[in-house]
Amino acid sequence: MGKDTKQKLGFCESNKCACLMFLVVVGAIAAVVCVTLLVEDIRDIYDHGENNSSLKWWQKTIIYQIYPRSFQDSDGDGIGDLKGIISRLDYFEYIHVDTIWLSPFFESPMKDFGYDVSNYTAIAKVFGTMEDFDELMKQAKKRGIRVIIDFVPNHSSTEHEWFNRSRHAKDDKDPFWDFYVWNDGITLANGTRVPPNNWESVFGGSAWKLDSIRNTFYYHAFLTSQADLNYRNPFVLEKIGEVIRFWMNKGVDGLRIDAIPHLFEAKDTSLNVPKPVNGEEPDTYKYTKNQPEIFNVVKQWRKIVNEFGPDRFLLAETFGIPKEERPKYYEAGSVPFYFKLIGAKNQCGATAACLQGIIQEGLDISGSWPNFVIGNHDNLRIADSMGQKYADAMNLMLLTLPGTPTTYYGEELGMKGGDYKGLPSQDPFAITSGNPNNSRDSERNPMQWNNSINAGFTSGKPWLPITTNTDYENVNVESMKTDNTSSLNLYRRLAEIRQLPAFRTTNIMFPDKVGKVLVYERYDDQTSYLIVINVDSSPQRLDLRAGDITTGVRIFSTKYVTEERIELGNIFLQPGEGVIIRMDD
Repeated sequence: MGKDTKQKLGFCESNKCACLMFLVVVGAIAAVVCVTLLVEDIRDIYDHGENNSSLKWWQKTIIYQIYPRSFQDSDGDGIGDLKGIISRLDYFEYIHVDTIWLSPFFESPMKDFGYDVSNYTAIAKVFGTMEDFDELMKQAKKRGIRVIIDFVPNHSSTEHEWFNRSRHAKDDKDPFWDFYVWNDGITLANGTRVPPNNWESVFGGSAWKLDSIRNTFYYHAFLTSQADLNYRNPFVLEKIGEVIRFWMNKGVDGLRIDAIPHLFEAKDTSLNVPKPVNGEEPDTYKYTKNQPEIFNVVKQWRKIVNEFGPDRFLLAETFGIPKEERPKYYEAGSVPFYFKLIGAKNQCGATAACLQGIIQEGLDISGSWPNFVIGNHDNLRIADSMGQKYADAMNLMLLTLPGTPTTYYGEELGMKGGDYKGLPSQDPFAITSGNPNNSRDSERNPMQWNNSINAGFTSGKPWLPITTNTDYENVNVESMKTDNTSSLNLYRRLAEIRQLPAFRTTNIMFPDKVGKVLVYERYDDQTSYLIVINVDSSPQRLDLRAGDITTGVRIFSTKYVTEERIELGNIFLQPGEGVIIRMDD
């Protein structure tokens, strides 16, 4: 059913029927019975064309996040590395993924597992060498795989040469004098030195630490070992620009910009965050997050990567930003991550209405290109947050929404996180806060490649153990490859379906009334597809007939392997079951 031949769809759920009508997109029709949401023409920030042939590579791809420490170990030390990733590149061809994003692998004391960089242009020995990275790029390009790397510009490790030079700088004649955010603080009447304000670190406690060498406070948005760079200093911009050019010259296709909302703090350090009154939520980062200067810096970075061609990609980690901030990132030349699906279960129960509302908000971006993500290294795996039986359904949703999806390693298997309760936490956040509930170890558990004792991840002792709750003997790549109904092969089929023209447009329509089943339509001028996902805890029966359209072809199911013509008036789905139906004209 093409874009110009839309008809109203009937909808009955269980014994309670409600009208489900899609907006009729035809030139002269002015009256519709039910008003529905139509999101169309959400387009590339660089190329305002709907033609599939004009889409950029990053608009047509699936981005696959690799946490190098946990993906594949090649030398038996129990920690994943670059050679391990190289050895698994053929896997991405199998699952039809052609872009990988590598979490930090730079030289680092590993107090935050690589997000505390001590040398931006060197490889941490635990991950390999620069020669290994060059070989990774060579082998990836040979297979047509794009490579995005993490870029951690907000802060460096206090073991970085820059910080050492800054803490030893004698005066402002030294270009490193204000390379970081330094402040003398306040001296109390009794001579005690205290921080200049009550700003808090994301990891808890004061965001200021008195440096014993310079005898001055420095600001750290995260760990005390992660000092924030001062982006009001042009020399910082210059040095960070050199880092960007270094990796662009290495051939990387894009950068994922870490923690960018924290890039600036209020210039006036006398400002204290007001204490909440009348039960209000504290605005903890009022002066340390989402400052207006961020976007001029992103524009400068966009200009730098454009020196290497317009196809280089900037992806911004924008967790917790206000809705009104999102367009500013697009305007600056980056694509901001849209994270709200990750927390859907806690936000609103991940009901059909909840998910539809989050998706609609994610598409409300005034002509820019959307993106969706359902898991990452800081949040529970989907099988844990949503429940194992909903993992395939969530992948179905992710890979059939408009825009660019990002998959966290192992989610294509429906992999569960490790059960590390009672074990010492490896996560610096949990260690620093003294709260094991803050640990992110579970979602960083090793990738499960086969049913051997360490799931094929390492020949040594893994840095995080493979735990029995993950059912790794069955939930692993090798075993799942042989099962056509496995989560892995369902994901692989979805990746193929994403290449159909209708799924490369931004056309989507939702029902006017939402029941217990998530329903939406993807289409182009030639073909229309219904995506139907039961996110409820009970079985559901639906009637999706649309005028004289009473049948369609089920081209994908989380339960069945073969395609089949089905009656639209009697669709029955178990909890966690989902289908894609090609509508008959």
